[in-house]
Amino acid sequence: MVRQDDMILEGVKAVELASLSALARGEPVARGSDMAPLCAKGWVELAGDQPIITLTGRTLLDHPPTGLR
Repeated sequence: MVRQDDMILEGVKAVELASLSALARGEPVARGSDMAPLCAKGWVELAGDQPIITLTGRTLLDHPPTGLR
């Protein structure tokens, strides 16, 4: 099992940023497995079954890193 600290240290992946952007546009995330890394990294929290983008996630969307893998 991967710890949350390990998930955070692996950095931002392009597919994760795409999923986060889709959530911000109000689109559903394709698979539940796409949501797990976003939650583990603290970018999204779930309120029931509703995903909520955190301040950290919003900052990532507003200022995306360069050189994504």
